[in-house]
Amino acid sequence: MDKSNALDYINQMFPTEASLSGVEPLMQKIHNEIRRVDASILAAVRQQSNSGTKAKEDLAAATHAVEELMYKVREIKTKAEQSETMVQEICRDIKKLDFAKKHITTTITALHRLTML
Repeated sequence: MDKSNALDYINQMFPTEASLSGVEPLMQKIHNEIRRVDASILAAVRQQSNSGTKAKEDLAAATHAVEELMYKVREIKTKAEQSETMVQEICRDIKKLDFAKKHITTTITALHRLTML
């Protein structure tokens, strides 16, 4: 607000000398409003400060949770690789046993035909 507007406002509020008696109540009202606004600003600053601290704590907790998750994923990946190796070994053993069975069956059939001959 510039000076001319401020003077106009004051002249409008107190047009006569008699109206100057209302200056003290108006000043008290303005001081009360200033205190209320100051308290509101202080509360907002405190809340913002607490929010910043809470955000840092939440970020640290989230970072820790992500690290834990990454550790568990690596652990699961390692176990999956071990399981895959074990399955491949079992399949290899089954294949060997299947070939052995085929050869034994063929041998038994040959011996059976030989005895019939």
